Amino acid sequence: MADILSNSVSGLLAVQRALTTTGHNVSNANTEGYSRQRVEMSAQMPQFMGNGYIGTGTKVDSITRTFDQFVESQLRDATSDSSRLSFVQDFASQVTGVLGDTETGMTRSTEAFFNAAGDVASNPTDITSRQAFLNQAGALTDRFNRMDEQLAQLNAGLGQQADAITREVNTFAQEVADLNGKISTAFAQNPNALPNDLLDRRDQLIQNIAERINVRVDDDGAGSLNLAVGSGQSLVTANIASELTAINAPSGLEIQIEGRSITNRVTGGDLGGMIEAQNTLIQPLRSELGRTAMVIAQEVNAIQKDGFDLDGFQGEPLFNVGQSDPNAPMMGNVTASPRNGSSVSAKVEISDATLLESGRYVARYDGTDWNLTKEGGSGGTIPVDDVPGMTITFDGITPDSGDTLFIDAGLGAAGRIATEDLSPARVPAAGGVDHDNDSGTALVSAGSRDNANIQQITDLANQAVVGRSADDELDGQTIGGAISSAVSQAGSVARTAELQGESARAALDNLEARKQSVSGVNLDEEAAKLLQYQQQYQALARSISISGDLFQSVLNAVR
Repeated sequence: MADILSNSVSGLLAVQRALTTTGHNVSNANTEGYSRQRVEMSAQMPQFMGNGYIGTGTKVDSITRTFDQFVESQLRDATSDSSRLSFVQDFASQVTGVLGDTETGMTRSTEAFFNAAGDVASNPTDITSRQAFLNQAGALTDRFNRMDEQLAQLNAGLGQQADAITREVNTFAQEVADLNGKISTAFAQNPNALPNDLLDRRDQLIQNIAERINVRVDDDGAGSLNLAVGSGQSLVTANIASELTAINAPSGLEIQIEGRSITNRVTGGDLGGMIEAQNTLIQPLRSELGRTAMVIAQEVNAIQKDGFDLDGFQGEPLFNVGQSDPNAPMMGNVTASPRNGSSVSAKVEISDATLLESGRYVARYDGTDWNLTKEGGSGGTIPVDDVPGMTITFDGITPDSGDTLFIDAGLGAAGRIATEDLSPARVPAAGGVDHDNDSGTALVSAGSRDNANIQQITDLANQAVVGRSADDELDGQTIGGAISSAVSQAGSVARTAELQGESARAALDNLEARKQSVSGVNLDEEAAKLLQYQQQYQALARSISISGDLFQSVLNAVR
């Protein structure tokens, strides 16, 4: 009925809803992920009174949230990228701390070792110099061991963090699935009256997931948001959440959804940063340090065995790299993929450590043969017999098609290198075996002051013996240069992540500001609305009071 009382009552009820919503906005001004809500009103259907239409008041159509889906999608991607770079930068700082500076790092230890060899060369019969040489050899291996152990601990820490993060993601994903169910029910009842606070909570949960792993979001048009990692492995479908797991296998971090590997699709968030840190820092550094340790052991031992000690006896090896017999060949590292169907493995024997290339090889069984490729390389298949510096022998176990082995000669070798227990007199500083001699030996008198052999160890510091090719002995790096390159690589990764991170954070800040400009609660604006609604409420209350007075006047007139 079109009258002042019903019109005022409808307006009063609508203003009450607006006041409640405004108060809700003010209460959640600092709530993370909250989107400002707004009451949408419209005039009610007018009533025809013969000579025209009379208004019948107002009604509340809906309560909507101010929200920009495009900005939210961009913010989600920017969050994943920023989190990845932030993790890599922080982790790189930890790694560079392990590597040390020029005074305390690995380079300093190698220099001290070769300088000690030079001191023996200057005074071959001096026991003190010989003992200092042995001490520096022990300090060098200790430094290799300690550095590899610290890098291995950082790697183990990555696995623990990845496990904790996947459990957080699973918690968030399950809540998203639960909210999908509630929102879909509301959508089925009225697509235009959805629970705004549940929508905000779901978007915030997805944002939390994006901070940890890159996700793609698809709207199914029925109230649910489906989440997938990378190009399509489902994390949440409608009201069902899949389980995300992380395995820190010897071959590297393995991220799985319901047992299926998605590692190659994880390119953002903290998990993406962990995979990148492992692939660009931990594994390459451990491999490079191990390769250098193998070169030192091989080359120094070869020189040692060609020399003679103070008593005229032929020298013995100074180093070993995990062998029970230091004269036995060194062995490379082989790790199996956790997805292998068999227990197949391989043996890698180091034939010449100076020929070993950086990086690791991937051997994959195609059902008939093993195909060997260089990880991250653009080249094709490499014949197994043509791998520089090593001999690969696959064991007799029949592999399943698709089984994969990762071959990295240097990985972990720095943690295995050790010095043999030699006395100072047993340091073979003198002479050198004449291999052209029929007997293959040289006669060196006891107490000889000859320094020819120890001088070769001193000279080794300036020789390009790391990563050389078989047909060019000058295209490699020196031992100190190889270590410096590895350390520089870690610093380069840190610097690149820092620069890219600054750009990513700037983009993220800009998107967050854009979101706030659309969805954020402006307290000044809400205060103005409260004043407006208060005045409107008072006016409507006055209208109701007037309608009561008029009705009372009518009653009085007919008494």
